[in-house]
Amino acid sequence: MIFMRKIITIAVREYRAMVGTKAFLFSIIMMPVLMMGSLFAIELMRNAIEIHDRKIAVIDHSGEFVELLIIEANQKNLSVDQGMGNGFQSEGESEDARGDLLGGAFDRYFIERISPEEASDEFKSHLSDRIRDQDLYAFVEIPADISSGSSEMKIRFYSQDSSLSVARSWLSTIINTSVREARFASAGIDPGAVAEASIPIEVVGMGLVDRASDGGFSAEEENDPMNAIFLPMSVMMMMFMVIFMAAQPMLESVLEEKSQRIAEVLLGSVNPFELMSGKLLGTVGGSLTVFVIYMIGAFGLACWQGYLDQIPFHLAPWFVVFQITGVLFYSAIFMAIGASVSQLKEAQSMLLPVWMLMMSPMFVWLMVVRDPLGVMPTYFSFFPPATPTVMMLRLATGQAIPWWQPVASILIMTVSTILIVIVAARIFRVGILWQGKTPKLREILRWAVTG
Repeated sequence: MIFMRKIITIAVREYRAMVGTKAFLFSIIMMPVLMMGSLFAIELMRNAIEIHDRKIAVIDHSGEFVELLIIEANQKNLSVDQGMGNGFQSEGESEDARGDLLGGAFDRYFIERISPEEASDEFKSHLSDRIRDQDLYAFVEIPADISSGSSEMKIRFYSQDSSLSVARSWLSTIINTSVREARFASAGIDPGAVAEASIPIEVVGMGLVDRASDGGFSAEEENDPMNAIFLPMSVMMMMFMVIFMAAQPMLESVLEEKSQRIAEVLLGSVNPFELMSGKLLGTVGGSLTVFVIYMIGAFGLACWQGYLDQIPFHLAPWFVVFQITGVLFYSAIFMAIGASVSQLKEAQSMLLPVWMLMMSPMFVWLMVVRDPLGVMPTYFSFFPPATPTVMMLRLATGQAIPWWQPVASILIMTVSTILIVIVAARIFRVGILWQGKTPKLREILRWAVTG
């Protein structure tokens, strides 16, 4: 009873130290922003309309397209102006103009006609200088025989952002449409008939049909490709955030107690095993608190956006089990590192491999989502440092993972966690009172083996 009372007392103290600070509240808010802020930024930028007037010089050796580009640019500019006046909610051209949004940019194009006789290398250098001086956005060179049908014909688009330019895509669409219609006309083919015959038939991804408890069958539902990608990623990121937020403070806590000689006072009342056990239990309690807070936030956000049916509540028990083992696994490693060094900068070299192990699932998450039953994702989910994150990623895809695989993963993770805790306890027992020089890796391994 005294043994358990000491462990619980330390656990409660660690739990309060973890969740009872402003830093904890700040990290709860900022961690999702840092991990998934780009998704929200993209959505915000869609509504951040930024008008750009793009002046484009056109060198048309064929003489067929410069007038067309001027007409199309004027129509586009008119649709932009109408769309701005109607808040992009009107019909027709202003609605089509919204499709030109890319990262919040919305462009008007003004075509400057350049005589082909002037298109020398020196003149192109002059146009390039104008682009650098921002007097010109881009210049385009259209070959004379662009309509000949040769696959080697290319239109050259010069700008500082030519690889990502929306204007390049706009210009390519107009010219290619015109060339295609001209080729159809010369071949005696009706372009309208070709366009109608070329309308693709959509292949819709559907969910599987289930038999209900009353003997009926579930309604057919269309799968959302974006949901199939980002839901597993969200579960993976949540697992990573919970483990990181729970394990990282263990390093700082042990370093603080060691550097300020607090550990020596504590070890006068408890043994190293009791001290480490209490810290680990407190960390698990803090991680469960983080999980509950994020689940409540996800539930509220899903209710607000109408996506409540998309939250995989059936994964919550698996998540809790893998979270507990993952937190114990990495917290023990962080505590062992903290006990082995005297300053945080000394721990950096040891932390890098651990962080790489924690982040390894992020390097292959898309491969796992695309083929969760594949050989690599299956074996990777049995690799203990990555097991919690990868297995939750596979389960969140919605595919029928064989029941024995998550069970085997839990058993492997449990055994690995016990071994890691034992090894970390041996290192902790010696390292917590180690002062002076930083121990070498050989010495730390000897502590792990012999205690």
